[in-house]
Amino acid sequence: MVMNKRAKTARKRGYSCAMPGVWRAVSHNEGALVIYHSPKACGHIGREMDLGMHFRSLAKRQFMPEQYSAPLIISGLTEEHSIFGGAGLLRECIEYAAERYKPAYILIANSCVAGVIGDDTAAVAGEAEAALGIPVMSVPCYGYLDGDYYAGFYHAGKTLAERFMIAQPKVVNTVTLLGDRGGPNGMDVQEIKRLLGYFSLKVYCHFPAYASLEDIRRVPFTALTVPLSGTRQSNPWMCKLGQELEEMLGVPAFDGDYPAGWQATVLWLTNLGRFLNRQQQAEAAIKQEAERLNRHIAEYSSQLQDKRIVLYLGRPLLYFDPAWVLELFSLYKLNLAGIVVLDDVLSKDQQLDLYQELKQQTGIPCFSQAEGKGIVETADIVVTTHELTVAARKKQLFLPLLPLAGVGGVTALMTKLVRLAQRHDRRGGIMYV
Repeated sequence: MVMNKRAKTARKRGYSCAMPGVWRAVSHNEGALVIYHSPKACGHIGREMDLGMHFRSLAKRQFMPEQYSAPLIISGLTEEHSIFGGAGLLRECIEYAAERYKPAYILIANSCVAGVIGDDTAAVAGEAEAALGIPVMSVPCYGYLDGDYYAGFYHAGKTLAERFMIAQPKVVNTVTLLGDRGGPNGMDVQEIKRLLGYFSLKVYCHFPAYASLEDIRRVPFTALTVPLSGTRQSNPWMCKLGQELEEMLGVPAFDGDYPAGWQATVLWLTNLGRFLNRQQQAEAAIKQEAERLNRHIAEYSSQLQDKRIVLYLGRPLLYFDPAWVLELFSLYKLNLAGIVVLDDVLSKDQQLDLYQELKQQTGIPCFSQAEGKGIVETADIVVTTHELTVAARKKQLFLPLLPLAGVGGVTALMTKLVRLAQRHDRRGGIMYV
């Protein structure tokens, strides 16, 4: 029924490898180079991730051909090293990478194998740094053993901060954004910048991703850090990174929930106003955002009133909170005929959690896939987390994994839904947000 085979991996485990987090933290940082101290096979993780990012940026017309891409080198651990250790191999790898690519600094991401055999990569990094004269740092987490993607991202940021940052006097009204969210030109980052503008705050740095060494050294000058997260997994790690920078550099950290949807945006602006002691600016910002949202609802809501919509959900709650989508349907007063839970991509526990969460959030009837077969036949539009073969002839709106930020995110998604509704009925097809 579901075309996206990648989603089936979510059935087995609910966590990920730390190495891609280290890689993504600096993969577009000018002068960076990353070494996976791992078997060669682990290299496909970074390759697959970059391919996905490449095609998404092309589809969103955000591709920047001149953007720096850090070299990713694999040390190539084998069975032999699991017995005799891989420290020598790592030394050779660092020397080769430094000679071949002339990086400004090197980060070592450790695999599960490196952790199991007990290689002292921090000591190897220290020796290499003394010999080569460039910073060489080992990130203290090991594949799947002691963390996940965001743990790797966090520890890479902390490692860079400890090496390159020292406390500095602050430049007023400046902000460092902590996280990724599609890079500086992404829709979410642009929306956060727009919201910060209500408080006369200017984004000074973006850390740890997309930052040159000069950018990294500017972070201590900023007057505030704001996390970019959006999921239950990433938010604690980004807030923790902000707290680390506050303790280390005296840069205050704003620990606010991500502004995904209208109510969360109101809460985010209110909390930021309190944090800055600028409540009047927060009230003015909420008023303007409400006017913007209401104008969009007035213009677009009527174009969807006669459409019968079915929502298909197949992502675990750990990665996807349906509250954001349900709020949009409520705001635009859409005719949601039912919610179908994709039980072929969720474990029994994940299905139970999702049913319980939906029961608490809405009175709209929920169905299993078998029960939902009749409902989808009557739908004009399917809003879904996965491409569906059962609704192949229907118009499908594919929801993003990460909720979009602010009123800009709400209007962007609903504008696409209207465009999808306006397609000729025989055309159908999938539209991606």
